[in-house]
Amino acid sequence: MSSGDAGPYRLAPRALDDLDDIWRFSAETWSIEQADRYIDELERVFEMIAAMPTLARERSEFTPPVRIHVHESHLIIYTIAAGYIAILRLLGGRQDWVSVLKAADL
Repeated sequence: MSSGDAGPYRLAPRALDDLDDIWRFSAETWSIEQADRYIDELERVFEMIAAMPTLARERSEFTPPVRIHVHESHLIIYTIAAGYIAILRLLGGRQDWVSVLKAADL
């Protein structure tokens, strides 16, 4: 589901930007086909999270409290909203993600 669709998950504008960056990096580093496959994988993970939103524990040390699910080299930062999962950011595991979250750069 994209950010404008009603459905089990929605991507925030920053998450959409992150997804574009992930695709671009993957295409430049490996191939367009690999980038497409990885984005498809991420979308399947989004659906899994939407089906099992409490899969990741709530991290209340961040404001707002978030949940963090790891997929390969990326962290999927999300919250449970009314009727859907709000995916806030997709961060690389090597990024200083704690600082990003503490700065509420969501």
